Amino acid sequence: MAAFAAAFVATAPAVAAAGEGLTLSEAWVPATPEVGRDIPLLLTIKNETTAPEALMRVRCPIANFSERHTVDRGEGAPAMRAIPNIPIPAGGTLVLLPTAYHVMLLQTREPLEPGKRFTCTIVFQKAGSIETEVEVRKSP
Repeated sequence: MAAFAAAFVATAPAVAAAGEGLTLSEAWVPATPEVGRDIPLLLTIKNETTAPEALMRVRCPIANFSERHTVDRGEGAPAMRAIPNIPIPAGGTLVLLPTAYHVMLLQTREPLEPGKRFTCTIVFQKAGSIETEVEVRKSP
Protein backbone atom coordinates (compact mmCIF):
# COMPACT_ATOMS: atom_id res chain seq x y z
CA MET A 1 0.00 0.00 0.00
CA ALA A 2 2.85 2.45 0.79
CA ALA A 3 4.46 1.77 -2.61
CA PHE A 4 1.09 2.44 -4.24
CA ALA A 5 0.82 5.77 -2.42
CA ALA A 6 4.41 6.75 -3.26
CA ALA A 7 3.84 5.96 -6.95
CA PHE A 8 0.73 8.15 -6.87
CA VAL A 9 2.69 11.19 -5.76
CA ALA A 10 5.46 10.63 -8.29
CA THR A 11 3.42 9.80 -11.40
CA ALA A 12 0.04 11.53 -11.28
CA PRO A 13 -0.79 14.07 -14.01
CA ALA A 14 -1.21 17.71 -13.05
CA VAL A 15 -4.58 18.37 -14.70
CA ALA A 16 -6.43 20.82 -12.44
CA ALA A 17 -10.02 21.99 -11.95
CA ALA A 18 -10.94 24.93 -9.76
CA GLY A 19 -13.96 26.52 -8.17
CA GLU A 20 -14.84 28.65 -5.12
CA GLY A 21 -11.31 28.71 -3.70
CA LEU A 22 -10.63 25.01 -4.25
CA THR A 23 -8.22 23.51 -6.77
CA LEU A 24 -8.42 19.81 -7.67
CA SER A 25 -5.45 18.18 -9.38
CA GLU A 26 -3.69 14.89 -10.00
CA ALA A 27 -6.93 12.86 -10.11
CA TRP A 28 -6.56 9.22 -11.09
CA VAL A 29 -7.81 5.69 -10.55
CA PRO A 30 -5.97 2.38 -10.98
CA ALA A 31 -6.65 0.32 -14.10
CA THR A 32 -8.81 -2.78 -13.77
CA PRO A 33 -9.86 -5.17 -16.53
CA GLU A 34 -12.82 -6.43 -14.48
CA VAL A 35 -16.29 -4.91 -14.30
CA GLY A 36 -17.86 -4.65 -10.84
CA ARG A 37 -14.63 -3.85 -8.97
CA ASP A 38 -14.23 -1.27 -6.20
CA ILE A 39 -11.35 1.14 -6.82
CA PRO A 40 -9.95 4.22 -5.07
CA LEU A 41 -10.25 7.68 -6.58
CA LEU A 42 -7.09 9.54 -5.65
CA LEU A 43 -6.56 13.29 -6.02
CA THR A 44 -5.15 16.43 -4.46
CA ILE A 45 -7.47 19.14 -3.09
CA LYS A 46 -6.05 22.57 -2.29
CA ASN A 47 -8.25 24.83 -0.17
CA GLU A 48 -7.16 28.44 -0.71
CA THR A 49 -9.92 29.88 1.48
CA THR A 50 -9.84 30.87 5.14
CA ALA A 51 -12.65 28.45 6.01
CA PRO A 52 -12.57 24.67 6.34
CA GLU A 53 -14.37 22.71 3.62
CA ALA A 54 -15.70 19.16 3.32
CA LEU A 55 -15.94 16.70 0.43
CA MET A 56 -19.53 15.44 0.59
CA ARG A 57 -20.11 13.29 -2.51
CA VAL A 58 -18.53 12.05 -5.76
CA ARG A 59 -20.33 11.12 -8.96
CA CYS A 60 -18.39 9.29 -11.70
CA PRO A 61 -19.84 7.71 -14.83
CA ILE A 62 -17.66 4.60 -14.47
CA ALA A 63 -19.07 3.49 -11.09
CA ASN A 64 -22.51 2.84 -9.64
CA PHE A 65 -21.73 4.34 -6.22
CA SER A 66 -19.03 6.08 -4.21
CA GLU A 67 -18.11 6.17 -0.52
CA ARG A 68 -15.84 8.42 1.47
CA HIS A 69 -13.37 6.47 3.58
CA THR A 70 -10.69 6.87 6.20
CA VAL A 71 -8.26 4.22 7.37
CA ASP A 72 -8.90 3.26 10.99
CA ARG A 73 -5.69 2.35 12.77
CA GLY A 74 -7.27 1.36 16.08
CA GLU A 75 -6.82 -2.10 17.49
CA GLY A 76 -5.64 -4.77 15.07
CA ALA A 77 -4.87 -4.31 11.39
CA PRO A 78 -5.73 -1.02 9.64
CA ALA A 79 -9.19 -1.09 8.06
CA MET A 80 -11.22 1.20 5.79
CA ARG A 81 -14.20 2.86 7.44
CA ALA A 82 -16.96 4.79 5.65
CA ILE A 83 -17.37 8.39 6.85
CA PRO A 84 -20.03 11.05 6.07
CA ASN A 85 -17.52 13.56 4.62
CA ILE A 86 -13.82 14.24 4.20
CA PRO A 87 -12.59 17.41 5.97
CA ILE A 88 -10.31 19.81 4.09
CA PRO A 89 -8.50 22.32 6.32
CA ALA A 90 -8.65 26.05 5.65
CA GLY A 91 -5.59 27.17 3.69
CA GLY A 92 -4.43 23.56 3.43
CA THR A 93 -3.88 20.81 0.92
CA LEU A 94 -5.31 17.31 1.27
CA VAL A 95 -3.97 14.40 -0.78
CA LEU A 96 -6.41 11.49 -1.01
CA LEU A 97 -4.43 8.26 -0.65
CA PRO A 98 -5.39 4.60 -0.16
CA THR A 99 -3.69 4.68 3.25
CA ALA A 100 -5.57 7.76 4.52
CA TYR A 101 -8.68 9.69 3.45
CA HIS A 102 -9.91 8.55 0.02
CA VAL A 103 -13.01 7.96 -2.07
CA MET A 104 -13.91 4.45 -3.19
CA LEU A 105 -15.72 4.11 -6.50
CA LEU A 106 -17.93 1.06 -6.08
CA GLN A 107 -19.08 -1.42 -8.72
CA THR A 108 -17.23 -0.21 -11.81
CA ARG A 109 -19.41 -0.32 -14.92
CA GLU A 110 -16.69 -1.03 -17.50
CA PRO A 111 -13.10 -2.25 -17.83
CA LEU A 112 -10.65 0.57 -17.17
CA GLU A 113 -7.55 0.56 -19.35
CA PRO A 114 -4.51 2.79 -18.69
CA GLY A 115 -4.78 6.11 -20.53
CA LYS A 116 -8.58 6.30 -20.46
CA ARG A 117 -9.98 9.60 -19.14
CA PHE A 118 -13.39 10.52 -17.76
CA THR A 119 -14.95 13.34 -15.77
CA CYS A 120 -16.17 13.10 -12.18
CA THR A 121 -18.23 15.62 -10.25
CA ILE A 122 -16.90 16.29 -6.75
CA VAL A 123 -19.46 17.91 -4.42
CA PHE A 124 -18.26 20.08 -1.54
CA GLN A 125 -20.20 21.43 1.42
CA LYS A 126 -19.58 25.12 0.64
CA ALA A 127 -18.06 25.29 -2.85
CA GLY A 128 -20.73 23.09 -4.44
CA SER A 129 -19.96 20.89 -7.47
CA ILE A 130 -16.62 20.91 -9.29
CA GLU A 131 -15.95 18.70 -12.31
CA THR A 132 -12.48 17.23 -12.70
CA GLU A 133 -10.84 14.99 -15.26
CA VAL A 134 -9.64 11.62 -13.98
CA GLU A 135 -7.02 9.48 -15.65
CA VAL A 136 -6.82 5.68 -15.49
CA ARG A 137 -3.25 4.64 -14.65
CA LYS A 138 -1.45 1.36 -14.42
CA SER A 139 -1.20 0.29 -10.78
CA PRO A 140 2.35 0.26 -9.41
